[in-house]
Order: sequence, then structure tokens, then C-alpha cells
Amino acid sequence: MKTKTFNLLFASVFALVFLIGFSSATISLTSPVTTLSQSSGSFDFTVSSNQNETIDLSIPSISDGSGHTIIFSLSSEEITIDTSVEDSVLVTVDYVVESGFNFQFEKTYAAKLNATGSVSGEATRTFNFEGSSFCEFSNQGDLKVTVKDIKVTSDSFGKDNKWFVFDTVEVKVEIRNSGREDIEDVVLEWGLYNTQSKKWTIEVDEEDEFDIDKGDRESITITFKLDDSMDEDLEDLSKGKYIFYVRATGEIADGTHEGESTCASDSEEGELMLENNFVVLYNLKAPEVSQCGSEAHISGDVWNIGSKDQEDIYLKIYNRELGIDEEIQIGDLDSFESTDFDLILQLPEDIVEKAYYLTITVYNEDNKVYKNKDDKESKSSLQLNVQGNCAVAKASVTAVLESGGQAGKEMIVKATIKNTGKKTSSYSLNIGGYTGWASSATLDKSSLTLNAGQSEDVLLTFNVKRDALGNNLFTLDVLSGNELIVSQPVQVEITKKKFSLFGGNLFSGENKYVWGIGLLNLILIILIIVIAIRISRR
Repeated sequence: MKTKTFNLLFASVFALVFLIGFSSATISLTSPVTTLSQSSGSFDFTVSSNQNETIDLSIPSISDGSGHTIIFSLSSEEITIDTSVEDSVLVTVDYVVESGFNFQFEKTYAAKLNATGSVSGEATRTFNFEGSSFCEFSNQGDLKVTVKDIKVTSDSFGKDNKWFVFDTVEVKVEIRNSGREDIEDVVLEWGLYNTQSKKWTIEVDEEDEFDIDKGDRESITITFKLDDSMDEDLEDLSKGKYIFYVRATGEIADGTHEGESTCASDSEEGELMLENNFVVLYNLKAPEVSQCGSEAHISGDVWNIGSKDQEDIYLKIYNRELGIDEEIQIGDLDSFESTDFDLILQLPEDIVEKAYYLTITVYNEDNKVYKNKDDKESKSSLQLNVQGNCAVAKASVTAVLESGGQAGKEMIVKATIKNTGKKTSSYSLNIGGYTGWASSATLDKSSLTLNAGQSEDVLLTFNVKRDALGNNLFTLDVLSGNELIVSQPVQVEITKKKFSLFGGNLFSGENKYVWGIGLLNLILIILIIVIAIRISRR
């Protein structure tokens, strides 16, 4: 019994030692090479093992997807390690890059070395090829390309380099010729690269073409929109870093490198933002022109560009002048799902011909407006142009002299504007025709909004010229929108400024009392003089 127990114990220990030895068996692949050239070449690596074993080696070929390949050949595809002699073997790899192989920009090409040991198992190591520049030519012409500024438009939700889906981005690029020769046929190209998907969100395309003389510079603004016109689908976009690449490629016009292509490039990082809860409007449409009293068809898309599904979404459409205050139920939207909406608006007959702006706001299930982290609300403005078949606004004007009327002094006229129409109307006021007799004219109110039948007073102040005299005219124009409703002529009489020692009418008001006392004193003085003369004669 003891012998059997001892044998079992011995077997267990032996198995444990074997497993420990097997688990510690490793293959090591080392090389001083970090990257491989894009042209044919060779490199060395060392295979090491702490076990006596046979190791198989291989490197699969690489294809560019267009029928061109890179082929690898190893000096030894099978090696034997005898740790009692040497635990490592040096292997040389030759590789041939087939002519025409396309190393695509921002794509990684790597040689994968596979090692499989008869004891140690598998080990791998990769050797990356050098990355390609965005430029396909050297820069013998000494072009300089610089991204000077990047920002979103005012109707976007992002800011500078931080963008949301459906934002419009503007990039200002400067191209400068710092060389000694003119550059002809310069082609400016750009694209937007997604570092997460390793794809071009917007494929590289030509923006402009021009010549640039030595010492000169060109400034171009590139505009793109993060919408469904991109080459990458909206639902495939992810939060994170995107890179805007731009390059200028031209032909050197003269000198040592005449006829050669020259290229310079620059890039700028942007970040696509993704909120948890954010629903926005897109592709809003309204008729080019709508008539008064007609129906206007409003439509658009509602997009959930947040990471979470949303419930009970609704819209509010508002314009005070048109009397529009509508609510549209949208319902539920999953993340990066959209739906469209349509609304028929009945326009009043008695509105002014002009451009109206509808405010469309997106609300969540808690009756709150959707906002991003910068507190920008999901709210859009849609222009609605109204023209034709509109009732004409009406008004009447009366005017009276309030004060003044003398040359060289201020004159105030009170005008009463009355809405004689059947609807509320907004008016703007202008004064004209006064420059012959007044140096300036002002209104205490330049615009009014009056209900039907309502009237309001407006004061007109004129600085009357010193040489003005007699009957003079001015006109008070009343406009509704851009339409002239009333042009009312008003006649005023300007009198000569009367002499006054006291800044007013010499014989008016309190001056009469003063002059009475003065006249009485004058009479007394004359009587005293007369009496004195008579006494002196006696």
C-alpha cells in the first residue's frame, strides 16, 4: 500500500515538473530593425529558445488589393535549437516589393513573422513598413501649405475643432511659394480621415487649381458639412479624433527642377463630439415663395445624433406675426435613427409681404429643449418668403404745430398715426422734404405697431434755419414692410424772429408789467423836467 502511494506521489511530481518545464519553454524573436523600407531590401532577426526543439518560420506575402504583392524569402524556414551547443540562430529575410505596389496613405503595411516550435508553441513578431506621406512628390519647389484657422459656422452646434454631426466646418488654408521659381497648375486637394475606422470619412478630392508666382501666396477657405453626403455613413461615425489633410501639388516652371512636380501638405485634428441625449433638425425646407392666404408646406428631418435612444420627441413651430404656434409629435428614435416630418401652415390674408422666420424647437419627453454640453439649444430658424395676394395695410396721418415756428429756433410738430385697416400692422416712419428750411429733423419714434383702429402720437422736432420764412412743407412717409402706405405733406409757417431783450416777445407775458412801470417812470421824469424848467424861468 505504501509502495503504491509512493508511486502515485512520484508520478504527480514528475508531471508537475514536466508541465512547469513546458510552460517555461519560450521562443524569442529579436531584431535591430524597427521599420522596413517601401523599396525591396532585407533584414536579419535572431530566433532563441530555452528548449531543444525544431522551429518552423514563415512570413506571408502582402497584397495592396490591386494585384501587386510583397514577397518574403527566409534564409532558413526550419531551424533546430540544441541548447547544449547554442540557444539562438540568426536568420536573414529578403523581400521584394513588386513595381507599382500602392502603399496607401494612413494604411499600415506589416510583415508578420510566424515561429512555431515543436516544444514551445507559437510566437510572432511584426515589422511595419514606413508610412506614406500625404504628398506623393518631394518639395523641390519649396511650397508651404498651412492650415490657418478652422471653425464651425454660426448655425452649427460645435466650436472650433470640436464638431457635431450636421455641423458646417470652414477651414482657411494658406499656400505660399517660398521658392525661387514660379509654380504652375497648382492643384489643392483635401480629405477628412477617421482615425477610429481607418477610413476616409470624406475622400480626397480637388478643391481648386491656380498658378502661384515666387514670393506670392494664396488664401482659400474650404467648407464641408458633416452630413449624409460624406463617403462614410453617418451611423458608422464614432466619437473621437478626425484629421483634416490638405496638400498643394504643382509643376516647377523654370530652373534646375523645371517640369518636376512639387508638393507640400498640412493637417489639423478635429474631434467629433457625441452627446448621450441630443436630437437635432436637418434638411429643413419651405416654399421659395408663398402667397398671403395660401398654404405653406414645411418639411424636414429629425435626427437622434446622441448615443442613447429617445422617447416622446416633439417639435414646436412658432412665429408671432403669422400667428403660428404648432406642435408636432415625432415619437421615439433610436440612436442615429431619423424620421421626417411635414406640416401645412395656413397663412393669413392680411399680412405684409416680407420674409418671416419660423422658429422650430426640439423637445424631449420631459418637455425640455434638447441641449448639448455647451448649452446650445436644438433650435433652428426657417425663412418663409411671403409675396403676392396680400391685403394692403392702411393708415391716416394728421399733424398740428406743438410749439415754435420762428426762424432760427426749434419747432415741434405732433403727428397722429392711425391704423385705418382691419388688421394689426407695423409701420416705419420717415421725414423728408425739409432740408430747404430746416437743418435737421428727428422723430421720437421711428416705428409703430398698431391694432386695427388704434392711433398713436409721434413728435417731430425740426431745427429751423435762421433765414427761413413763410409757408414751408415737409412730408411724413408711413411704410408697412417695404411698401409706402401714406406720404402725408404738412405745411408749416415760419415767422421772423422778434427782437427781445429777454429772449422772448418784448411785449408779451410778464414783460408787459415791466414796461408799464418803465413808461410810468418816464412820464414822471418828463413832468419833473417840465416843472423844473418853468421854475427856472421865473
